[in-house]
Amino acid sequence: MKKTISFTIMLAIIGMFAASCQTGSSDDFKQTENGLYYKFIEKGDNIVSPQESNFVTLYMSYGTRDSVLFDSKKLPQKMEIPMIKSVHKGDFYEGLGMMHVGDSAVFKCNADSVFTKLFRVPKPPEFDSLDFIYFNIRLLAIKTQEEAQADREAEMGMLKNEETVKRNAYIDEHYPNAEPTASGLYYIQTKKGNGRKPEVGNKVKVHYTGTFLDGTKFDSSVDRGQPFEFELGKGRVIKGWDEGIAMMSKGEKGVLIVPSDLAYGTGNRGIPPFSTLVFEVELIDFEK
Repeated sequence: MKKTISFTIMLAIIGMFAASCQTGSSDDFKQTENGLYYKFIEKGDNIVSPQESNFVTLYMSYGTRDSVLFDSKKLPQKMEIPMIKSVHKGDFYEGLGMMHVGDSAVFKCNADSVFTKLFRVPKPPEFDSLDFIYFNIRLLAIKTQEEAQADREAEMGMLKNEETVKRNAYIDEHYPNAEPTASGLYYIQTKKGNGRKPEVGNKVKVHYTGTFLDGTKFDSSVDRGQPFEFELGKGRVIKGWDEGIAMMSKGEKGVLIVPSDLAYGTGNRGIPPFSTLVFEVELIDFEK
């Protein structure tokens, strides 16, 4: 399957009318045979251009002539994308192939093609009269697949080590006597239940509040006023929950400290990569 610009990134378009795209006041663009309009703002000394299967690190903003719709500088990390064949004639991938590390350029692309072929969504009604999308790009680095993979693995290793350090510091501060299970899960009982524990396949009803180690709340059934129900031990929830809730009895309350490898690993649905999660949980009831 072709990799194009993330749909999530595309969603940043809606409602983000901001500063100027800095495309210049005149239309002094050159044009390729495929219909790509381009204008180089700065040329570096490097002579290497990205090839298909390379990964490119870049700063990118795009928008109309007068408004920025997306700016990668607002992302937590530098933007890195695979270099692929052009998705449509005159797209910005063709422009990338013309660039060298250190170059900056503006590419003017057909708006209909950008939405329907690059973003793979219908052109929004508010952009019906829009003819072009302007891509402002500065090429920062070119990597082979092997180099990109090695960099990702190194970064993941660093984040994993940071998680361990932060988790250990949190436990030392808040629950110094807590001991992990064989999997690495921590469970601290705060209120006893009635002694009965659920079994695999039971439908359990749980109230919870989830936070990151810094105390930032990311989810809470308590706030919604609606307990969460799921079938225990069937993989319907994160591994830390299947293990932790099975340790509780009806009416019991406690704290689950869930390492990322028992939660969302490299990240999911707003959870950053390698995040240890803390859940205050109450097993309200369960049934076969």
